[in-house]
Amino acid sequence: MEYSTQNLEYAVSVFYNGEQGERQKAHAWLTTAQRVPEAWNFVWELLQPSKGTEIQFYAATTLHTKILRCWNEVPPESYNELKDKLLQAVFTYAKGPKIVTNRLCISLAAFILQQGTLDLATILRPLSTVENSTLLLEVLTVIPEEYNSMTMGSVLRSKNRTALQQACPAVLDDMLRCLQSVYNTEYSTEAPSEQTVHEWVTAATCACSWLTLGGEDAAEHAAGSLPDRMPLCRALLAIVQLLYTWNPAVSDTPLDACEACLSAVRAAGGTAAAARYPASALQLLSDLAALAAPLMSRDNVPNSINEELLAALITCCVALGECHAHTLVQAAESADGSDAANGARQLIELVLAAQAAPGHYPLHETRSNLTFGFWYTIQDEVLNLMDRTNDIHPVWRQVFSRLLATLVSKSSAPNDVSLSKDDLELLRCYRQDIADTVMYCYGILGEWCWTTVEAAYSAAGTESAREAALHVFAALADAAPAQRAPPALLALIHHALNVAHTSTNKRMLNTALDCLGGYASWVSSVSEGRELGRACVRAAGAALARCPPAAALALRKLAADCSAPAAALAPDIVQAAQTFQSNTSRSDAWVRRQLVAAAGAALAAAELDAAGPLLRPLADSLRDELEAQAGDIPRAVLAAECCAALLGSLAPRGALAAALFRTLAPALPPYASNHPLVESMFHILKQTVSSLIDDLMPLVSDIAQLIVAGFNTHPCASGLDVVKLVVLALGNEWAGARALLHATISSTVRALTPDPSMGSDLTEGLFTLLQAVTKKKPHFIDWLEDILPDLVELACGCVRMWEAGGARAACGWLSALAAQRPHALQPRAPALTAAALTCIGGATPRNQIEPLAELLLALNRAAWRDAELAGWLRHALATPGFPTHHATDPHKHKFIQAVIKEKSSKRRLLETVQEFSLVCRGLVDTEYARQTLASKQLVA
Repeated sequence: MEYSTQNLEYAVSVFYNGEQGERQKAHAWLTTAQRVPEAWNFVWELLQPSKGTEIQFYAATTLHTKILRCWNEVPPESYNELKDKLLQAVFTYAKGPKIVTNRLCISLAAFILQQGTLDLATILRPLSTVENSTLLLEVLTVIPEEYNSMTMGSVLRSKNRTALQQACPAVLDDMLRCLQSVYNTEYSTEAPSEQTVHEWVTAATCACSWLTLGGEDAAEHAAGSLPDRMPLCRALLAIVQLLYTWNPAVSDTPLDACEACLSAVRAAGGTAAAARYPASALQLLSDLAALAAPLMSRDNVPNSINEELLAALITCCVALGECHAHTLVQAAESADGSDAANGARQLIELVLAAQAAPGHYPLHETRSNLTFGFWYTIQDEVLNLMDRTNDIHPVWRQVFSRLLATLVSKSSAPNDVSLSKDDLELLRCYRQDIADTVMYCYGILGEWCWTTVEAAYSAAGTESAREAALHVFAALADAAPAQRAPPALLALIHHALNVAHTSTNKRMLNTALDCLGGYASWVSSVSEGRELGRACVRAAGAALARCPPAAALALRKLAADCSAPAAALAPDIVQAAQTFQSNTSRSDAWVRRQLVAAAGAALAAAELDAAGPLLRPLADSLRDELEAQAGDIPRAVLAAECCAALLGSLAPRGALAAALFRTLAPALPPYASNHPLVESMFHILKQTVSSLIDDLMPLVSDIAQLIVAGFNTHPCASGLDVVKLVVLALGNEWAGARALLHATISSTVRALTPDPSMGSDLTEGLFTLLQAVTKKKPHFIDWLEDILPDLVELACGCVRMWEAGGARAACGWLSALAAQRPHALQPRAPALTAAALTCIGGATPRNQIEPLAELLLALNRAAWRDAELAGWLRHALATPGFPTHHATDPHKHKFIQAVIKEKSSKRRLLETVQEFSLVCRGLVDTEYARQTLASKQLVA
């Protein structure tokens, strides 16, 4: 269809108003239209003021796209004409529609950057009038944003960076002059007008944009040091103070202004470079605290009317506090009584107050979740600064003690309130953040944490408060001191035991059981562990009927860690595993697996004479379940998962695992012949082999028959894992290993030959197995001599796969084969070299370059007969336009020389291959190439 004005307008109308299918077609056609050369002409026709807003917006977006993507279509002699048209369009739409004006300003910014900002002031001079000040500010705001987001060559980026850095001080000075109107005395008697506030929004946004120009280092170089930026920061903070003074409820444009100003303060003072000026940083922290304190005092209440402003303030406090943590910690520990030092201490108090925001999160407040990162940074700085000969400064014990008490309080969930699904997820994430922060408190307070939490539990007046204390107690489990039982910790364990026995509150019971499971390892280490462990196991068992998931998980952890109590209670645990019947729901199945694993751990800990009779009925019931459910796929899969869980937990007792497998084996042949159940059978076999790896010989023939039967039905990656375990463990001792390896790999090759990409996980599993065998047992490759050419052919094809896992594994095996059996690979080596070059040139994603480089290194190291990689490279690259037209003869020659020269360093060869790949893909001198090379230098 012709790209006429009428057709374009019709397509835009269809895109906004048509049916879904028509809209998709219109979108595709309009997107194509943006790239055609005719677009340079039709955009101006569509930008006429008489056109509809949707058409104008499409035209402005097309103009931006053309400038970004098709700049090479504009001859240099037409630059001035394009600039004049752009400026005229910006003037025409000065009063809107806003979305069109904004897109035109962005287009002008892109135009400026495509020229390397040769003379920014001259280009923008037509906008430098009073009536056009708003347009000028908008263009200035989007220039750094475009610079940060545009893809451009390194030379052009360097020119732009230099020009923008030169312009930055003048721009910031202009913004400061605009913002300093806040100091006008008239605002002491009347509030600023809506227009003035809007100007502040624009100026603060523009300042923030230039302060974040090109990253922290560029901003520091361009905008001066933090002392230079302090007048700007003070003006920004003054605006916030003025607006919340005049507006009890800060919303709409005043709120926009406050948020823009605080964002600019963060940009000015929150960089790594700013941390080099501790005196100015301390002053900025003090000024921010002085600003925030009255507002926090006034509005830090549940359901605050100024929640958004509080959040912006706290975000700024946290960001600057984290950036200047060293200065903040030193100020807090010093005896300095200056206003700046006191202000820094006040900022810590403000963050504490924000953490303790009144009300429940997320019902009554959403600001206490903004502070968690601050505490990590502070405790890390405190521990780094701490003199090894001295204790932690008392001020931090006080701060973190208060923080811990606050975390216990804030961890509580609201009573008698039904939370929505989204709020429940927010609360779950929030409590996880609390759990992480509790460990930061432990880094400062040590074992005093348990004393604080136990005091909170004892003083709690509601079940919700007691549950919160247990939640914090559970978070401290990893820090429990082995072989010691602090009184407060022991008391809290007994509290959890009591709850597990008596509570019917689901949340309370869940948390108490989490405590019992989390402290299982500690319980096993203390002198009271035998009796205490028995009590914990009994409590978890008693809670099974009331809270199955948490109780089953706690029981599994306790059985695994507390071996003596678990062994003593093994009959009860096995009975629980037998009597809990799961249905097809995943939650019940998960509980069943935990219980079966707990039973296995208990049996593994018990004496063999006692464990054998207990295992027999459990094994029989699982076998019967396997047989009964073989026709019901979901139930059969769940039954197999339980068998695998029990086998895995019996690993410490090989005799029991072997007895279990013998019981289960008669039920497995139907699984081997049923396509949907083959993988479930392989999970059972994998756990069997893993558990009996040193005592596998008596069972290996039975296992091998099941493996081969499974592969005849459905070759799968999990089966290849089992084959790898068996062959590598018993290949030298068991005569059947050769037949097993040959049969399973032959089945896999037959399944993959039509289309390896359709089974990428199977492809990856095959070549992972072959790589392991080739590296560890290279003589086993002789067992595959008759199918080795087919395997090599398949691997060479898989190198070109788009799926990363399969391609990487294929490269890995071919590399190993080149080292161990080069004669087997040599007939395909020239074609393999060409395939690797095709992939390097762009036939596969860029993230697959590393295995290709390793393959080239292996081919270069290999001991070939009357051949070498150099010849194959030269032959392949002699073809014109191969791998792509971007690679010239000098590029190819340089690449060949670098590859042939390198036979030792993977890193150096990878650099060579990456550079050639960038050349072939036409990415040389792009931002991607710049970042790639920078990352290489960083690693090097």
